[in-house]
Amino acid sequence: MRIITTSGSRSINVILRDLAASNDYDVIITNESTKASTTLNVTSTESAIDANMRQLNIPITDTYSEGDELSFYIIETGATEILHRNKIFVTDQVPQDYSYE
Repeated sequence: MRIITTSGSRSINVILRDLAASNDYDVIITNESTKASTTLNVTSTESAIDANMRQLNIPITDTYSEGDELSFYIIETGATEILHRNKIFVTDQVPQDYSYE
């Protein structure tokens, strides 16, 4: 599960099961409360993903309410194979970033 704030400049990083041949990804985000879905198109090359520790960076631009629970999955644009699936929790609190060292 990922944690994001309700608004502002936010992004999440995910590790994909496989990379898209076209470098284009669709991120389908569904609000679990309202069942409304939005699709984000993210373009990222394999070298950009490698430089980000093999993670795809997904900018979140929509505004959400405190306590919203979102589910999302990622596919290659035009394909059906799910490359990643996860959940997002939205909060007004400042999330903490933890690192493993």
